[in-house]
Amino acid sequence: MHSILCVILPSSIRITKRRGTNRVTYWIRRIHTYLGLLNFSLLIVFGLAGLIVTFEAPDIFRQKNGPSSEFRDFTAPLSASDREVGVLLARTLSPSHAGPPVVRRNASNQLVADFYSVNGLVRVTLLTGEQRIQVQTFRNSIWRFIDNAHATTIAETVRDGVVRAWAWYIEISIWSLIAMSVSGLWLGLSTRWNYRWTRVSLAAGAAVFVTLYWLEK
Repeated sequence: MHSILCVILPSSIRITKRRGTNRVTYWIRRIHTYLGLLNFSLLIVFGLAGLIVTFEAPDIFRQKNGPSSEFRDFTAPLSASDREVGVLLARTLSPSHAGPPVVRRNASNQLVADFYSVNGLVRVTLLTGEQRIQVQTFRNSIWRFIDNAHATTIAETVRDGVVRAWAWYIEISIWSLIAMSVSGLWLGLSTRWNYRWTRVSLAAGAAVFVTLYWLEK
């Protein structure tokens, strides 16, 4: 009887462990799959953004169609600083999806406020002595729009709800990609480790990473 139990118990323990491992693998496979589907569209955006930079799509200053330009009446308070004037321009114009203005002086000592967004750039020039401003709107092409959109982060000081939502989508997707990498490693080691190409792929990927890191260090 004792000898029979010695044979049966280890076998039952191995079966229980195998079932537990299979259950974990089952859920990890599901998580890996659904994360991939959730981030499919954003992965396309990331891939296109890389190609756009590689092939140097024209930016807003090198497009065939120049910026649209208009003039508006505007009087800056005499006692206001450049930064305060920039804030006042932001309240007056309210450029769509734009961040806070970047205020500077041009070669003619005119105050210039640049409002950047994923759509492009709104450049406002305070015309000295004319009590008006020139508003130039540089529109991004669809390719540069994609490039800007993929680089949006939650660290940016943008109050626009659409931009914030897009930034959080990217943030969640970045963490999802990390989870996909870890879950993919688990699936490879637990279900396909006996395949030669699994071991070759893992070794090759690690070797390339370490080599490039060492060369760039």
